[in-house]
Amino acid sequence: MANIADSTVTFFALDPVVLVAVRDQVRPAVPWSPAHVLSLEAAVPTGLDLDDWDHERAFAAWGTSRPEVDSELLEEHADRLVYRVGTAWSGPETVWATLSAQHPGLVVHSVSSDGSEFSSCGWYVAGRAVRWEEGEPDVQDDGDEEVRHPAEWAFSESVAREVLADSGPVR
Repeated sequence: MANIADSTVTFFALDPVVLVAVRDQVRPAVPWSPAHVLSLEAAVPTGLDLDDWDHERAFAAWGTSRPEVDSELLEEHADRLVYRVGTAWSGPETVWATLSAQHPGLVVHSVSSDGSEFSSCGWYVAGRAVRWEEGEPDVQDDGDEEVRHPAEWAFSESVAREVLADSGPVR
């Protein structure tokens, strides 16, 4: 059983001010490496102390029981930011829902997998998962053990616009 879930998360917004606010909110106060660009604690503060960790409280706040093990900004466009985030056991789905609630006009798309037992794809708007699918990962055993996801799980600007329009007027 794998203990690291890799997530690719796309933050999409028609208003670039929303993306700037999200990028600023998820940025770690003290990055531990130049690539460390997304912090669960910065995104959804818990005040937890690493020396006295409360797994249940972390899971309730983030959807995963530990802070990120790594993160990187993969792409930056006028209407979207794409990050890769590694977390313990599961993707931080609760963080994505929380961020979508805090930033009207934000759509969050996440594809997560632990590489052996689960894969998931979620679309979040206004604090809730408006689309969610789970499955077993399709691991290609050709030396790099790449996980392949269904093509319909890929980020799509047209789907992002659709779920945003379906969520009602932006406040």
